[in-house]
Amino acid sequence: MPLSQRERLLDAMAQTTARRGYAAASVADVLNVARISRRTFYELFADKEDCFLAAYDEIATLCGEHAIAAYRAERSWEAGLTRAYAALLGVLAAEPDYAHLAVVEILAAGPRGLARREATLRRFTQFIEYTRAHVERTVEPPPVVAEAIAGGIHELLYSQIVRGEAHALPELTENLVHYTFLLLGIERDPA
Repeated sequence: MPLSQRERLLDAMAQTTARRGYAAASVADVLNVARISRRTFYELFADKEDCFLAAYDEIATLCGEHAIAAYRAERSWEAGLTRAYAALLGVLAAEPDYAHLAVVEILAAGPRGLARREATLRRFTQFIEYTRAHVERTVEPPPVVAEAIAGGIHELLYSQIVRGEAHALPELTENLVHYTFLLLGIERDPA
């Protein structure tokens, strides 16, 4: 099924910002990649920022949906977390331009972009809080730990994507699970 004009513009925005960076990307650059008229662009989006944020929302929603579905498909907390991380990393690896847009270029997208990033990290923190409530621990970690986990994972993704290694993100799954358990003070069952 052919992509809609909106989808073509979102894909073009992701491609353009991955190659040029958000600040250097122009609407003309996006139009050249999408092969869509300026008039059509402005019928769909108010400006470059509006299109960029729509692309960000698209990948953030896709990652969230896949991660939650993967988590719910498992019976145990550990298996659910592992599958959720694998799903998140799989989506980002399959969409390296969108991964670059969502993890790297969002930092250059001004106040609205930073607010979107903050909201996404807050949802990720809430996911960690929700999942950790299902595990028995001998020591309760401080409340900031879930936020530290979300921020630390974001930084690991950032580093790998900046190095041009988004394709290898799924290889981080076990490391992210280990990092999460370590910070939550949970010992993993030897498998």
